[in-house]
Amino acid sequence: MMIDWVTIRVPYENLSDHARAVCLTIGDRITRYCPQTGDERWTSAAWDSIRSDSHQIALKAGGAELWIQGSPARVIGRGDAVFGAGASAALDLRGCADHMIRWVAAHLCTDLPGPEAWILSRIDVTENLALSSLAEVRQALSILRECEGGRYRVSQQAGDTVYWSHRSKHRAGKAYAKGPHLTYMMKKPDYTGCNYTAQEIADANRLLRLELKLGRAWFERHDWLTLKPEELKAEWSSYFERMIGDADMTGEDELKKRVMEVAPTEGQGKAALGCWALIQSRGWESARELQTRTTWYRNLKILRAAGLGDADLAKGQVVPIRKRIIEAQAVTSWAQLHAA
Repeated sequence: MMIDWVTIRVPYENLSDHARAVCLTIGDRITRYCPQTGDERWTSAAWDSIRSDSHQIALKAGGAELWIQGSPARVIGRGDAVFGAGASAALDLRGCADHMIRWVAAHLCTDLPGPEAWILSRIDVTENLALSSLAEVRQALSILRECEGGRYRVSQQAGDTVYWSHRSKHRAGKAYAKGPHLTYMMKKPDYTGCNYTAQEIADANRLLRLELKLGRAWFERHDWLTLKPEELKAEWSSYFERMIGDADMTGEDELKKRVMEVAPTEGQGKAALGCWALIQSRGWESARELQTRTTWYRNLKILRAAGLGDADLAKGQVVPIRKRIIEAQAVTSWAQLHAA
């Protein structure tokens, strides 16, 4: 698991006079004005990339704040954005911000304040899952595309990528095939990322990447300077593991047995199985409309306790993506991936 993206900003009032003067000279400005009167409507700063061989990060000098964003993995070690290194791989959010700040300060030839002076508005927490082949990765994505209902809303699809609630300022999810994405990025004429080997690219074709975005609304309720790696792991797990479901679920007979075991009463167990049959025959939305709100959520609670994930519930069948595979094949390095 790694931190794959960080967006932070610092008000100019927290900068020294020299740093503020330097920031106000960087980046292009985009201005909207009235062609009849020449009156300026507004001016916005453009994002600029700082590049150096395998390393890259972006910054923007806004009207009142300096913004920095990008993958902290790109400014740590060899710039490997697949598995990361150092603070990125350790889920050390404060360390990631510190690396990015110092990287920008060195290129601007000025001093910038430490992480305490900065406001964080977004991070991406990512896990790489090794499957047997690119075909299996794409099969997994085809199942995940149908995972809707509850807190999951497939909001966008593009090639080998699935997004859930991608405009949310709270939490959003993303799943994609890392190999094709890496190949696409390296073919771009302006690519300045890590120089991956042919073997690494081939191995990356077996990676299914699951990415959780924690946005501005989420950080309004959490102090990012005190967040621990365990808390970030728990957030990722609560989002994706509920989607995928329990490890030992094997089929319908196993499900019926489990439902009757976890239901408070025999009657509630039968009602939950009836709800499951309704989802299978009519689909998630129709099944929800045919039950009262209280009955619907009671039945879902029992079905989830029995081991169904939201991917199962959305598809109306026990899908062939089980938590057991994810736990066994989560990889954190090229060596692990190659051996998996």
